[in-house]
Amino acid sequence: MLTIRQALEHEYAEIGKLTADAYTPVLTFGAADPYRPTLMDAAGRAAEAELWVAVDHRSIAGTVTVCRPGGPYAEIAAPSELEVRMLAVSPDRQGQGIGSSLMAAVHETAATEAFESVVLSVISSNTGATAFYQRLGYVHDATRDWQPVPSITLQVWRRQLD
Repeated sequence: MLTIRQALEHEYAEIGKLTADAYTPVLTFGAADPYRPTLMDAAGRAAEAELWVAVDHRSIAGTVTVCRPGGPYAEIAAPSELEVRMLAVSPDRQGQGIGSSLMAAVHETAATEAFESVVLSVISSNTGATAFYQRLGYVHDATRDWQPVPSITLQVWRRQLD
């Protein structure tokens, strides 16, 4: 059985490694990518946002960072939007519904707290992620796409809540 909950401090190193390992195939520079230290910094995310994990009887299977509008980790969220960053599923656990379970928990929280939508950014080259988010009802809002550095374009995806 999968449980979604806040991460515990003693789990931060494992969460950081899981996140970096999950992202490595899509990073522009692979394991040497300058974004890797940010992915590894689960403690920083937990201090500045909400760090959630999906756990079962075996291990931590996935993680997501939930950012409130105006918070230090929020990059694109308007006041009516909850933002998701760094959704990651352990490479050996992908395709088992863990990412969908994490996102369902995000959607439930956003609805409970009366947010109008959930937003996130995806690097334009990550077609697997964009297909995943489309299946979850996200729509690309090209008017909000942005570049954290000149050579990287991040697409903004938004899901309107019922």
